[in-house]
Amino acid sequence: MEYSKGIMGFDPGFRGQKWSILGEPYVPLHMTPTSLIMHAEFGAGSFVPTHIHDEQDEIIYVLDGEMEFDMEGKTIRAGAGELATLPKGIAHSLHNRSGKSATALVTVSPTAGMYDYMMKISGLADPGQVVALGPEHGIRFV
Repeated sequence: MEYSKGIMGFDPGFRGQKWSILGEPYVPLHMTPTSLIMHAEFGAGSFVPTHIHDEQDEIIYVLDGEMEFDMEGKTIRAGAGELATLPKGIAHSLHNRSGKSATALVTVSPTAGMYDYMMKISGLADPGQVVALGPEHGIRFV
């Protein structure tokens, strides 16, 4: 498996890949067995439904705009320059309820099945398919 090394910019990203996850653009910037970093754009009203990473921590650094995260019965907000940490084993969801687009760096550590999952779901239009493929990659939607 090829891993990232050296300087990596947004264009072309890791292996020149650009993913469309239910219409939202993601660009993998870095991938090794211990971490995956993606640049993601979240359009107004977009969200990732409640899910659990069994094997990974998820860390989201908001570059622009505002994101909300529902976790443990609370909603937390992160604006530009703020970091949201979403530990493995804890159910959480991501939302852009701001009415404007937001961009973020999304990191999962370790990579585990996340890279393969993103490759499989890129371009899928049916949210049911995206959810159905999660468990085989260590992501459970609840």
